[in-house]
Amino acid sequence: MIHEIFIIEEGGKCLLHCSNSEKIRIEEDLFSSFTTAIRIFANELDETVHTVELKEYKLIFFALDELMLIAVSDKADSKLNIQRKLALAANEFKRQFKDIICTDPVNIAGFNGFDKKIATILFNSLENDTSFS
Repeated sequence: MIHEIFIIEEGGKCLLHCSNSEKIRIEEDLFSSFTTAIRIFANELDETVHTVELKEYKLIFFALDELMLIAVSDKADSKLNIQRKLALAANEFKRQFKDIICTDPVNIAGFNGFDKKIATILFNSLENDTSFS
């Protein structure tokens, strides 16, 4: 199960956070700072972060240009399936909000309503997903 989704711009600002769980709660500023630091550290080593595994959960990263999408999911969930869903969400987010993303500072209020699209793309059952078959 995907519990949380974050869309973070390359400077570390959380543009959108969607929760699908009452089990865990993640503070978005702390999370975006933490994951941005991991990404920058990996870049210093000429590496790319794809997954961070914890005891019960894993963080799955997907980068598209200036955006980083991160899913917090159960450890047993398919990394490939979630990355495909993150790619769909990233492309749709970029398509829908390309004009807002390019502004400085980014007006995050302009992303209202995308949480419903995230729910459709990402929060449906991973076990029954046939959209990539």
